[in-house]
Amino acid sequence: MVELLKNKLSRQVVGSMVGCVHCGMCSDACHYALARPHDPTMTPAYKADQIRRIFKRHFDWTGRIVPWWVHAGTPKDDEDLNRLKNIVFGTCSGCRRCTLNCPMGVDTAVLVRLTRGILTELGIVPEGVFVVSKDSWETGNQMGVTKEDYLETLQWMEEETQAELDDPTFKIPIDKEDCDFMYTINPREVKYDPRSIGNAGKIFYCAGESWTMPSWGWDQTNFGLFSGDDKLGGYIAKNLYEAAKRLRAKRIVISECGHGYRSTRWEGYNWAKYKQDLPSESVVVTMVRYINQERIKVDPSRNPLPVTYHDSCNIARSGDLTEEPRWILKRVCADFREMHPNRSDNFCCTGGSGLLSMVEYKPLRMEVARIKAEQLTATGAKIVCTSCHNCVDGLTDVIKHYKLDIKVAQILDLVADALIIPKKNEKK
Repeated sequence: MVELLKNKLSRQVVGSMVGCVHCGMCSDACHYALARPHDPTMTPAYKADQIRRIFKRHFDWTGRIVPWWVHAGTPKDDEDLNRLKNIVFGTCSGCRRCTLNCPMGVDTAVLVRLTRGILTELGIVPEGVFVVSKDSWETGNQMGVTKEDYLETLQWMEEETQAELDDPTFKIPIDKEDCDFMYTINPREVKYDPRSIGNAGKIFYCAGESWTMPSWGWDQTNFGLFSGDDKLGGYIAKNLYEAAKRLRAKRIVISECGHGYRSTRWEGYNWAKYKQDLPSESVVVTMVRYINQERIKVDPSRNPLPVTYHDSCNIARSGDLTEEPRWILKRVCADFREMHPNRSDNFCCTGGSGLLSMVEYKPLRMEVARIKAEQLTATGAKIVCTSCHNCVDGLTDVIKHYKLDIKVAQILDLVADALIIPKKNEKK
């Protein structure tokens, strides 16, 4: 374990190891600590201290000379390792809200991910993490979707959209070369929400777009970000980058997914050690361009219910994509209402960092979800919109658990609902 930690040390990691002064400001930012204010084990500083103990014992002079003074130590047995597993996998969603609140610039999420990565290499992980990682290695996507199921779903959505548009020429192009962009998706869209693929295709159709989807390398999500496994992260990311290169796409467009956006746009290039020579963007940015250029027309009266927006942690805090979603929603919804706090200060949906796959931690996740439930209720909205499939499931869990009268939608859905379909003789 010590050797694995040594190999992962970097300036960023060491800075966060030694920078904490235990001022407590991170506790004011963490939804776990806010929901359990009298439990010190829920504070971000405590969670990070569990890996700091090991770092101090083996890499810091104070821990080698006076370990009892700086609380340095090493896990002694499997019980200690399992305790560490439950802390870094079960009590942190990696939202990085504490990081933005830290006056010393300590990135606790980096330390949590690093510790997860070490435990993953040691094989000490929740069962859900093991299963999803195995599916990713074996099928190239985190939900184990076979190539046949993927292609059949695209064919099904193509036929459904043809009927909706009353145009048999509509296509979801697969492996088409030299297009303006390659569209990549979340496996959840194939398995549980194929309508989002059809909605995207409908918008691209109305915009007169030149686009394609790859038959392999289509998963823009990356469980390596959650498990801390850089090797898995590099494998999945490289599949996607190689697909874009093979098809000679001019750009990569990423469907609505927080960790997929973060992984595909920048983290994946580091994990895969791949040259970043192709631009990429969220489909939200693509839709902003369509509306700005009047390539699509929308009618906000088609979305009359009050709508609020939930900022995905990886898109807002880690990706700084905060204004574009709001710009769209104000044009496709009749009644948009802000959630408070918002943007980079928003609270996690509670399902981040792979927690949706770890059923053993759901009771605690739902307990601390009270913070998110109170946020949602205060808006008075009937629809909470987000730009992340992971957040869709996380928010749905919160809504069901707290019995809230609100539904979840994505920006693509609301744009598609507001879309004015041009007549055949009007379409360019």
